Amino acid sequence: MLLAAAGAGAVVIALTRPSGGGGSANATAATSAGTPAAGGHASASPTGPAHRHHGAASGHADTDSSLVNAALHRSSFVTAGIPRHRVMALTFDDGPGPYTPAIVRTLVRTNTPATFFIVGQSLTDFSSALESELRHGFDIGDHTENHAWLIHLDESGQLAQIRDAASRLERLGAPAPRLFRPPYGAFDTTTLALLHRMRMFMVLWSIDPGDWRRPGTDAIVSGVLSHAQPGAVVILHDAGGDRSQTVAALPAIINGLRRRHYDLVTVPRLLALDPPPRHQQAPHLSGV
Repeated sequence: MLLAAAGAGAVVIALTRPSGGGGSANATAATSAGTPAAGGHASASPTGPAHRHHGAASGHADTDSSLVNAALHRSSFVTAGIPRHRVMALTFDDGPGPYTPAIVRTLVRTNTPATFFIVGQSLTDFSSALESELRHGFDIGDHTENHAWLIHLDESGQLAQIRDAASRLERLGAPAPRLFRPPYGAFDTTTLALLHRMRMFMVLWSIDPGDWRRPGTDAIVSGVLSHAQPGAVVILHDAGGDRSQTVAALPAIINGLRRRHYDLVTVPRLLALDPPPRHQQAPHLSGV
């Protein structure tokens, strides 16, 4: 079901779906405003997360922050980058949760960089999963405190959702998040103004295999590989429901992309290699 809502002087379009779900490949709100696996090739990214040491954490965060700053000079968000290099970014939403450790193990075993968008309230029970993500050098983004529909909140409510999750992350040792993904891909001009003020960059997506629907492992793998293209951002989920199919699909996704000679990178690295287009228009809704 498609929902169109007006909010704070902006036209907002979103795709309704169960709480904790993902969205369509471009199912975002529209406002007016490593070492590859066998068969792969040399990576365009820095040393993979599995080889990153604690002492490098500060420098890693500083580098990522600089890359985000550069991206903010071009745009306030990214759906997919300009296809200059054969790179793609895997991202995971709604965690951490019970399936996060298995996903982290697969990423570490295959030396695959990734970016996790964290729901603050999930850290109450699964802070150890975040600690593992940080220890292995994965990038961390803000996904609000409790997966709220931001377009239904006023400015103070939206600010609290973003700020409270960020505060939790920092208390647990994560760098202050510079990346933000709105739940359901729903945002409005208020969201964009807050992110601008907080110097945060909004990360949308261009490939959504619908793993949140649990369509089957093969369907999740096919949903990523059949839409693979340089500069793409893939949305997957490590929590918000039964994610056993995502866990099962992940090795085949990684191997399949590398067989197609894609380098898998974090979102900040994607922003540097395949930056968002200048003066890009807000994304349009497409059904899945």
